[in-house]
Amino acid sequence: MRKFPRKIRKKRGSRTCGYGRVGQHRKTGQRAGRGLTAQWKKSKRSYYQKQKRLGFPDPRWKIGKCGFKRPQDMVRIEKINSINLKNLDLQIDRLVQENKATKSGDVYAINLEELNIQKILGRGEVKKKLNITVKKASKKAIEKIENAGGKIVLLSQ
Repeated sequence: MRKFPRKIRKKRGSRTCGYGRVGQHRKTGQRAGRGLTAQWKKSKRSYYQKQKRLGFPDPRWKIGKCGFKRPQDMVRIEKINSINLKNLDLQIDRLVQENKATKSGDVYAINLEELNIQKILGRGEVKKKLNITVKKASKKAIEKIENAGGKIVLLSQ
């Protein structure tokens, strides 16, 4: 229980409740916003001008917006799934067991388009003969596959 009534009870009805001029003691708008970039023309002008003279060395000081973020659906349209030769060489036996690739003799045949892989990259070594069907391939990947005795079929030139 309070011993004395709260001070605000006396201030009620006095328009400013003891905070001086009308408009004081409000939220962030009164103090020109939060952070360094908000409303610098209002109360942070001298600091802004000093930073401008120095070439904005303070990394926290960001003026305006920088660039934009592309919508995720546009980013996903251009996404290319790729695989390296070393990974394909390691996974080819498992893919044959799962009936995603075929083996006839010592030659493996695989259509990477069915596995949602658009490009094959040339990192790693190939020990097996591979016949690969894919949309795109790097020059190194084509060279390594042909040196191992396989061939590559590109769907789009």
